[in-house]
Amino acid sequence: MSVVLAAALAIRALALPTAPPDVPPLPGTILARYAEALATYRTPAVLSFEYAIDQTGARSIQQTHRIFRDADAQRDELLSADGKRLDPPSIHIFLGRRNRYTVEALAPRASAYAFRYVGSVHDGRHVDYVFATTPFVPRASTVTAVTIDGVRFLPDAIRFSTSAHGGTGVVTFGAVQKYWMPLTASAQTNDLKLTAQERILFSRYRFPIALAASTFSTPKPLPSFRPVQF
Repeated sequence: MSVVLAAALAIRALALPTAPPDVPPLPGTILARYAEALATYRTPAVLSFEYAIDQTGARSIQQTHRIFRDADAQRDELLSADGKRLDPPSIHIFLGRRNRYTVEALAPRASAYAFRYVGSVHDGRHVDYVFATTPFVPRASTVTAVTIDGVRFLPDAIRFSTSAHGGTGVVTFGAVQKYWMPLTASAQTNDLKLTAQERILFSRYRFPIALAASTFSTPKPLPSFRPVQF
């Protein structure tokens, strides 16, 4: 036996076994990496995107909006309503409005929730991890489960429920360029007296370095609409 072969066999004998790819790490390890990812991730303050909202129930809505944001300033352009495109768009400016559909705003954290490992789900070539969540303090809107991406360890999906009208829903996230952005949001009510469903589809993300100051200048009054808060 050659010296090289003997050395290679010795190294192989000392190597630690590796777990199969389908065997998840310990839940505590997953949650530690999740907490680290949340602590370091930041949604860009300056961005633009479009969203389409489809709501059915007591009030039916079909709209497409284009949003420009810089910190808490928001420009909301209504592009179409009920199948009709608006030319020019109806524009509303909002100041002091936080972005509600971000990882920072929605992700459950260990300081407020107990996490219980439920299992893993395949996502393409990797595995994601599902945890049921229970708040330490009851609240009107509660995260009931979070799916943690097995690569970025940021939330893939956040499920929630509300005490009002027995509402339930889910917000999904994914990679957009180097950021982790909302892709869809859906909600429904299960109250016999009020049945409603809502779905939002996010698209056309852009991440400019800055926006012109005129972006958030108040335009002349136009017909009102009920915007979704971001």
